[in-house]
Amino acid sequence: MDETGIPAGTLGFTHTAPSGWSVENTGMSGGVTEWRGWSFTTDEFWSAAERGQGRENNVRARNVFAVADGDEWADRSYTGGFDSTLVSPAWAVSAGSVLRYTTYYRQESPQRGEVLVSYDGAAPVSVRTYTADVSSRVETIPLQVPAGARTARVRFRYTAGNNWYWTVDDVAVVRG
Repeated sequence: MDETGIPAGTLGFTHTAPSGWSVENTGMSGGVTEWRGWSFTTDEFWSAAERGQGRENNVRARNVFAVADGDEWADRSYTGGFDSTLVSPAWAVSAGSVLRYTTYYRQESPQRGEVLVSYDGAAPVSVRTYTADVSSRVETIPLQVPAGARTARVRFRYTAGNNWYWTVDDVAVVRG
């Protein structure tokens, strides 16, 4: 749509979230269309968006993954900041449940990546905040499931301007 350096025929991106998932964009307007909020993309398409900025180091993501890319989004005129939240479906939880996902996060102040969890529809609580580079890896976060809680919904919130990016893939809640 707006990206010009990506070879024709390269499988691309969508803003359509997988079944059960959603994306909440807050006050975002303008910017590069492909990267307005969380996008779902292939490694080939995302890496070709801007060579030499480390996107090819996202080695744990496979096929299509989620990316919030404030750096590429800011390559066209925009107003407001990059503020987008990727929201999971509700998953069954019990005591001892663990959140697991692959991630790659490149930091530049004042951007911030935050993982929040909401139990049974209650207000989300922060379980992990990113404020420094994280190489491509699997994250495992033990969840503090409140007594009697049955479900958890995970939120990945990325706020930025013309900063770097965050990828998320293979998200799962493993019951204890």
